[in-house]
Amino acid sequence: MRSLPRSLDPLPDETLTGFVLRLAHRLGTTPAEILLRTGLAPGGSPSLPTRLPLSFQYHLDDAHLTVFARAALLMPAEVADMLLAPLGQRYGPLNPAFTPRNTPARMIYDNPWVLTRSTRYCPPCLTGNGTPIQDRHGGPWQRLWRLPMIFLCVRHRRLLAHQCPGCGVLAQSTHAGSAIARPTDETLNPRQCRSAKMRPAPTGKPARACGADLARQDALPGEPDTATMNVLLRVQWRLVELLAAGGPETTMSTGAWVPVAHYFADLRAVVAMIFRTWPEARPYASTPALAAALDAEYASRTAQAQPLLNTVGKKKTSKPYTVPPQDPLAMGAVLDIAYQLLATTELDEAREFLAPLVQRLREDDRALSIYLRRPAWISTPLRAAVADNVPSRAHPGHGR
Repeated sequence: MRSLPRSLDPLPDETLTGFVLRLAHRLGTTPAEILLRTGLAPGGSPSLPTRLPLSFQYHLDDAHLTVFARAALLMPAEVADMLLAPLGQRYGPLNPAFTPRNTPARMIYDNPWVLTRSTRYCPPCLTGNGTPIQDRHGGPWQRLWRLPMIFLCVRHRRLLAHQCPGCGVLAQSTHAGSAIARPTDETLNPRQCRSAKMRPAPTGKPARACGADLARQDALPGEPDTATMNVLLRVQWRLVELLAAGGPETTMSTGAWVPVAHYFADLRAVVAMIFRTWPEARPYASTPALAAALDAEYASRTAQAQPLLNTVGKKKTSKPYTVPPQDPLAMGAVLDIAYQLLATTELDEAREFLAPLVQRLREDDRALSIYLRRPAWISTPLRAAVADNVPSRAHPGHGR
């Protein structure tokens, strides 16, 4: 496959999909044409592709990676750094050791702890850094924004956005199993919303794209009070540090040092415990605003679970409680509590703090209680801390 006449240097932490959007914009063509010219067309089809497989965001086999690198004038390592798979070395929900998903497609499909059909984003980051190339084509669509545990931009000290300010749908949401919406549309800047506008009646023509500028400053969500923002910044800084390629190899979880990937798996499980047993963990909310955000999130989840009680067969009533929140503020609020519960330096202390949640979960949802304690789901120290034979103790005062 021939190399493209021109290419771009990948931006720090840029996703493969973001790079394709910027490259198409630079060359004045469609993302679909870039996919075809760089070997990413599904099945090697010679015709213009209508989708980019979702799994290509996560992993490219050696053949696809090599061809894409050659065509885009990149080194293979540069392409690998645009994929989500390398994040699994530190991010447990993308690590095969903590999920039964053993293929790239299964890792991506129906894995709520990675955002594959939409993304969060920071409008100031999308504006770019003021260089001519970023002024024209925008800043990077970042890989970390695809991890639900990233809810805040520590550089700009703002909560991430997750919806388009123009049409209100999840940002860059895709359909039909494609990682890029509207891949045959060459009119859109990489910063623009690619979601389709609804038409009042069938016209026989494709619906137009929303086209809203996601880099607009008024696209930013409302900001919480100063005390709440300070709490969220502290939690997010720590998680970003753990996800960084040169970050710590281990961290504390319920009284023991564990590999970082184990810690993120533990966070995932504790988040589910918090939501399924709410308001047991409410006293740990660090500010009233965070407690209120979780009250609203819990009410929404209860409303989602209620209709499932009357379904036939496997009811899956636990599912609404085990997925991460879409709203960045609610995500930060629940991670603040999970962070506190895992930060204890002694196993006995961790067991006492977690005991009310363990007892309530065992009483209300025995199946989920067993599921969350599987060896392939949480670390060994956390399994010891949530064992069944742990006595409860009264909650401490508000926060810790």
